[in-house]
Amino acid sequence: MLIQNNKKMKNLFYLLFAFSFFFLSCEEEDDPFNPTASFSCKIDGIQLSDSSPTGHIITANPTLNGALEISASSNLKDGDVMNTVYLTIYDFSHVSENTTLNLGSEGSGQVWQAADVYSTEIPNFTGTVSISKKTANRVSGSFSFEALNTDPNISTKITVTEGSFSDVSY
Repeated sequence: MLIQNNKKMKNLFYLLFAFSFFFLSCEEEDDPFNPTASFSCKIDGIQLSDSSPTGHIITANPTLNGALEISASSNLKDGDVMNTVYLTIYDFSHVSENTTLNLGSEGSGQVWQAADVYSTEIPNFTGTVSISKKTANRVSGSFSFEALNTDPNISTKITVTEGSFSDVSY
């Protein structure tokens, strides 16, 4: 009787071991109720990535009232200078999914590199932002733009390519 109980215990142990191995080897799925925000782009070919971008609807500035501002910051590779990218989408409440907007007239793109500010708000420097997903509190899309230094004594420009943002809350 003791030998028979030992066999049952071994079988139960192997069965539990097999189930635990099966459950531990399953890939973790993204939680649809808690999506992970991301933001990335290349500034003059150098990657900028931010896993915690911010977004908010502007209410304190009457000129921009109702605009969505998305920002992300990171040091560029091998760089000591913090870079912050700002995307501002004017009149955001009227923007729908699958819409492409022109930066310069329907929004703006800016890059702050230490004391230098580059902007699409200077004539002839534009780009686009495309909204691919918009919910009551999250937005996703893509962007690219060229921007000129806002200092009139400095005529340098930057190019922002391969821009994307995903599940940014606002």
